Amino acid sequence: MQYAVRLEALLGDPRDRANPYGRAALWAAGHDALPAPPAELTVAGKTPPAPWELARALRPLLRRDLALAHAWSTGPLLHAVVPHPAAALLGPAALLASAAGVLRGATRIVDGLSRYEPGAGQWQPVLAAVFADLLACESLTALALRSCPAAGPDVAAPDAAGQHEAGQPGAGQHEARPDAPGCGAHSDSLGAAPLAAVVGYLVPLLLEELLGDLELVLNECGFDADTLERRTLAKILDDRKFAGADWAAARAAQACLVRGLNSADRPPPGWQGEPAALFRIGEAAPAAAPGTHSPQALAATLPAAARRLAATGTAGTVALARLGRRLSAEQRALRAACAAAPVHEPADPAARALADRQALLVLAAAVLGVREAAAATPESFFGDTDWTLLALARITGRLALPLPDHTPQTWPGVWDELARRATNGVDYDLYATRLPW
Repeated sequence: MQYAVRLEALLGDPRDRANPYGRAALWAAGHDALPAPPAELTVAGKTPPAPWELARALRPLLRRDLALAHAWSTGPLLHAVVPHPAAALLGPAALLASAAGVLRGATRIVDGLSRYEPGAGQWQPVLAAVFADLLACESLTALALRSCPAAGPDVAAPDAAGQHEAGQPGAGQHEARPDAPGCGAHSDSLGAAPLAAVVGYLVPLLLEELLGDLELVLNECGFDADTLERRTLAKILDDRKFAGADWAAARAAQACLVRGLNSADRPPPGWQGEPAALFRIGEAAPAAAPGTHSPQALAATLPAAARRLAATGTAGTVALARLGRRLSAEQRALRAACAAAPVHEPADPAARALADRQALLVLAAAVLGVREAAAATPESFFGDTDWTLLALARITGRLALPLPDHTPQTWPGVWDELARRATNGVDYDLYATRLPW
């Protein structure tokens, strides 16, 4: 996207110590003296980006620094008089973009060490699993953005990613942490996008685990707390609260999911479980009938996806079909458990466990849907079964379900893609965006 390319150029090389938007300057500024955005970015009066385009357009900023992303985009867009419909999703999107940078650094380290230290190869499957989880969360976040309602004419555009409306916070001013996606004071702006609550819950939760894995790899490879890589990781962990993507935000989003377990937000009458257009993330988001983008509706795509996979007959898709059927059975059991109680309360541990399982099943549906949509594109990594099998195997394990017999190990293919992108300067996003730095 042209806006993203322009933003990347204006932010400059993050390694340049003289760059006011470089790592050294941002770390020295702390949270209370962040630089103002470049004046050249002003686009006041222009049409706001569509929700599904917003995170991709701002990814250079989201990737650069979580606190800066909050000050320039997330806070102002969320707390505007008319909040942008996708604003609450920018925090999780920023956390994913920042984590991708740490993963890229760890991949380069392990790839280099593996060439002369055989023991370093033990971290390749760990990083491949982190990559698969990251892509699963990216897929879910993209679907949530696509399910957001279109921004109305009164919604503030991200002009200069920080030229704020009167009374809104500017760079270096930090109001309270944004509400959890889909909840709180701005829930009305995301009322048509309940998938935002799933993102707001799962992304902070899973990224906590993935960042811990990355810290372990860096530590075991000899990178202590004073190295650039570990300092970057520590800053991400510290800045999550500014982006609204920390554990407190996840708990608030989980409460929203619990309250929706028995709501009317179920698959609409006649639902066939095949919102194919929603999964084509590189295209404009489709219009949808109310309820068709709900967590329940998305999870309901699992059985149909498993049937279509079984019909193709290749070894990889047969394994995917077996996993899909196992997850479909879990979805049926979850529906029965949810229906057993008339009301679910966030204070009830059993209800929270149900919400957790539902969120993981929605994540699985997102993975299968994005893979199936991408399979039509020749030589698309996302159309392959390797990353999908690894991501679904990780989800299955988190659900405490056994993997089907003869499920293949696919991490070598995922590692190859991970290492190739690190070598060639390609982002770990869904669009394989080339990085200039």
